[in-house]
Amino acid sequence: MKFKNILFGAIAWVIFQLTPLNAQWQPTTFNQSTWVFGQTENGNMIATNDIYPDLGGAFISQDHGQTWQEATAEENAYTAYVVQSSSIYLGGTAGKVARSHDNGLTWSTLDFGSLIPGISENDAIYALEFLNDRLYVSVFGIGVVFTEDDGASWQLTDVESLYEINNPEDGGQWTYDLRSFNGSLYNLSAFGIWKYNESEDLWSKVDDRWYPGSSLVVDDTFYAVYNAAGIPDGIRYTTDFVEWQSMPIPAGASTSIRFLKYFNGAFFMGHVNEAILYSVDHGENWIEYREDFPFFTPIPGLDVYGTPMNLVFSEDSLFCAVFATAPGVGGVYKAPIPNELLSTNEISMASFLKVYPNPATDFVTFEFSKDQKFSGNLQITNVNGKVFYSSNVNENNQNKMTISTSSWPTGLYFYSINSNKLKFAGKIIVK
Repeated sequence: MKFKNILFGAIAWVIFQLTPLNAQWQPTTFNQSTWVFGQTENGNMIATNDIYPDLGGAFISQDHGQTWQEATAEENAYTAYVVQSSSIYLGGTAGKVARSHDNGLTWSTLDFGSLIPGISENDAIYALEFLNDRLYVSVFGIGVVFTEDDGASWQLTDVESLYEINNPEDGGQWTYDLRSFNGSLYNLSAFGIWKYNESEDLWSKVDDRWYPGSSLVVDDTFYAVYNAAGIPDGIRYTTDFVEWQSMPIPAGASTSIRFLKYFNGAFFMGHVNEAILYSVDHGENWIEYREDFPFFTPIPGLDVYGTPMNLVFSEDSLFCAVFATAPGVGGVYKAPIPNELLSTNEISMASFLKVYPNPATDFVTFEFSKDQKFSGNLQITNVNGKVFYSSNVNENNQNKMTISTSSWPTGLYFYSINSNKLKFAGKIIVK
């Protein structure tokens, strides 16, 4: 498969000069090379083993990753998943999707292979997404299909609108990810990003940058994550697909990034070569989190990490799926969530502070709870760390502060509120 070949070709060793290692990864009892890894609505974990070209299977853990049982899903080379309430869908090959409506306990198979003549076991599904009561499914190299009746019938979206006019082979049919954002469906392909017009059944290209492999939406911001060495950016973000900005990645790191996840104010990066890192300041600094992360030694003196495929945050633990061709390396591994992230109390923050409107245009208001006294400092910076606002806040002030943003450039901003007892942080979008 083309995407797997990219992963194989990208594996190399890069030495970082970052903060000291401080993670402690341990294997769970799931010790097979893993491609799909996710969590259901009730906390069950789903993993699929990767034994391509042979067909693999799906496995479920109902006890926080301690034990795993093979699910009743049909054997297939599953390479994508999506969760919708208590339902989970796994994308396989040849137009087959495994479906469970009870958090992974029982399964059935959906099949749209007859919609695409000539589809084979080598034609994989790399992305699934829900939008407007439709399940969209990509077939890598062919196009995107959807169902409105949970698989009873299927329709192929317009394929020709995905093709590049001058070079149809370099089009949006090479889909790595599908993402709903602000009411629209976006297709991240090897050759750019396309947007779908549901009423007209047409795709239109909205970005030309090659090799976005995955995506993330945080605070009404769309993050495109790139998985190919030697391209200009590893992570880009936008609110409108017109203006783009880049999130810094670690110095010396390639732009081969497998995924980006968000948890309690921190961005976690799964890097093809460098395992797991996280940032609490939007990429300005990255902290290695890879002590005891699984690796293999293809030649003496060269240690190569397994490829992280996805993260799941459960209670106070962080679980990572690892893909590796070397025996004894792949599987699902577990580490503690960094203490500084567990200490973040979003519920307390919500009761203490309201920030609105967000996104902002001409002004933004910080409204503090009347029931609590607070003395400290409020500071707002852009993604490059430039300070746009800084002021002391004390208990004698009114509980509202309105700050003009009319002259600020559009983009993402970060605020921090610090006192001896409290520390809160968040994001503002200015349009």
